[in-house]
Amino acid sequence: MKSGALSQQLIAGASVLAVATGAVVLPSTPSVADSYMAGDFHNHTPCSDGRSSIETMVKKAVQSYGLEWLGAADHGGSSPRDCRIDDPEGDGSNSGTGKFWDVAPATPIKGDLATSQGHRAMWRWQAAEDIIYPEVARLAKQLNKPMLYAGIETNVPGHEHTSMAVIGNQKPQNFGGDIGDASGVAEFEYRFDRSDTDTSKGAPTHNWEGKVANASGTGSGTTNHANKAVPSVKWLQKNYPLESYYVPAHVERAGVFNPNGNNGFNVEHFRDFNNAGPTVAVGFETQPGHQASNNRGEYRFNFCGDTCPSVGVTTYGGTGVYGAKIGGVWDALLGEGRNWFFYASSDWHNRGEFSIYETGSTNDFYPGEYQKLYIPRPAGGTTLRPELVVDGVRSGNSYSVMGDLITSELSYKAEVIGYAAAGTAKMGQTLVVPRGRSVRLTLEVTLPTGTNHSPYSFNNPSLAQLTIQEPLNRPKLRNVDFIRGNVTGVVSPNNGNYTNGTNPTAQIIGSFNQNSWTVSGQKRTMVVNIQNVQNNMYVRTRGSNLPPSTPNETDGQGNPLNDWDPENSAQGPFVLCTDAACPSHMAERNGQKLSSYDVAAWADLWFYTNPIFIRVADQPKLLVETNAAMAVSLK
Repeated sequence: MKSGALSQQLIAGASVLAVATGAVVLPSTPSVADSYMAGDFHNHTPCSDGRSSIETMVKKAVQSYGLEWLGAADHGGSSPRDCRIDDPEGDGSNSGTGKFWDVAPATPIKGDLATSQGHRAMWRWQAAEDIIYPEVARLAKQLNKPMLYAGIETNVPGHEHTSMAVIGNQKPQNFGGDIGDASGVAEFEYRFDRSDTDTSKGAPTHNWEGKVANASGTGSGTTNHANKAVPSVKWLQKNYPLESYYVPAHVERAGVFNPNGNNGFNVEHFRDFNNAGPTVAVGFETQPGHQASNNRGEYRFNFCGDTCPSVGVTTYGGTGVYGAKIGGVWDALLGEGRNWFFYASSDWHNRGEFSIYETGSTNDFYPGEYQKLYIPRPAGGTTLRPELVVDGVRSGNSYSVMGDLITSELSYKAEVIGYAAAGTAKMGQTLVVPRGRSVRLTLEVTLPTGTNHSPYSFNNPSLAQLTIQEPLNRPKLRNVDFIRGNVTGVVSPNNGNYTNGTNPTAQIIGSFNQNSWTVSGQKRTMVVNIQNVQNNMYVRTRGSNLPPSTPNETDGQGNPLNDWDPENSAQGPFVLCTDAACPSHMAERNGQKLSSYDVAAWADLWFYTNPIFIRVADQPKLLVETNAAMAVSLK
């Protein structure tokens, strides 16, 4: 199906103006509608289990990889290492340049005694407040990037991890003035992180009463979910309804939920979180980091033992099965009309067998190097500040991109054909349609003009199977799908389908490639018309550099296949890396190099947009609408 739609001119790359107050404000003209800002909210430094200092990580993300916002989000709990200093060996001051907190000059440590690696450890609540936030605020001023802030990857009671933040009093945009503090995110970590067993109440700075202890033993997973995880979301909703987000991370990795432990998440837990925090718990990170790992995303058969495989076992085109499978968990949640959106992150720790200063990787990519999460660029005259990140995450008007397959200029909208009074809807919004009218969906993406950040210029080994010659650092978009599912209403907790994570109505309703989209310079425009709308629905899109039926990568419909680990899996077959330039760290089988580690990631790229909802005018408002209205009422 070929579209004759005209491309809409997008305006991006507007300069920013520094005003007398020190804040950064976007100019009032020109308009920057349909332009987005790239960022990352899940990454690590020596303040937990990472290796690059906050400064190295932030500067790499901003200066080398073009990020405009970033939440520094180390694990909750405690750590003995100082994250103001690079620790490329990962062992503090034992063998290299790293430093332990208690090694001279020692840093004062608050709270109960905790030790690790033979040294005094600092609780994350203190690190977030006393170390991490002051560092990002300093860098915000130095780099003229006011949308830097402190978050946490919290260890969730009854589950694995969640990327979260409380902006609260964080005001890094006040260059040279009152930058506030990170007491909100610090208090959350103290109260609710299952690895934080400190009982000091935040003394001497604070007096945080009412901390709930973790349950243990039989039934602990169920108890901790109900008595600590869900209440943590309610706490955010009560205290910071417009200044926090709560996004469960790499949600398939730790397997299905374990009622007796701390493993993964099932669909009912996402429903619980969204019910408890309608403006806070608004999606999941189903596209994990660790994309250069051979077991991509660190998903595997035996994540937590032989009886605990990751859900779906592997990722699929780098995305977990909850988000990658059409008709699966994400579609089940969208099929309720929930504001439950798709996010990606780097989960940066280190480069595996490579130094943090090298470009190759057998584990992670720096924030922005490989994955980017795009949120709306605000209107002209807006002061840039971290709250805009929370607004963007909450809105659902966002999309995630691997390998710079597309750029920050994107327009995805829905309109009623021949009925301008209905207006238009963008990602995360709802188009209200008179019954029987038809809807036009228009997606316009912009392709980059240069190379991405891949250090490899040899031909993509996955495409080489199709005799397509294309350098890994110059990927081209080859396939885009529009995916529709019916919205049938919210499932109540006492309904038997509350634990059902499927939506059988979800299906591809339109696919585009170089023969069917409209070209205007670097822009590619695709249009899908839905005739005679009689029921509520949503439509989301995805795209890839790989066409349908790429061996070992996509099926005949373009769906991503399992990302089997070529070193540790008996599955296959695998993609060979036969180019003379294939690097020496590739996995091998029978003396042949396989496309693996970072090469496999750069070869297999995707983007995912969040959905647009469509409601028939005579039907009640969808949950996504009522929750958006709640956010407006709280402003």
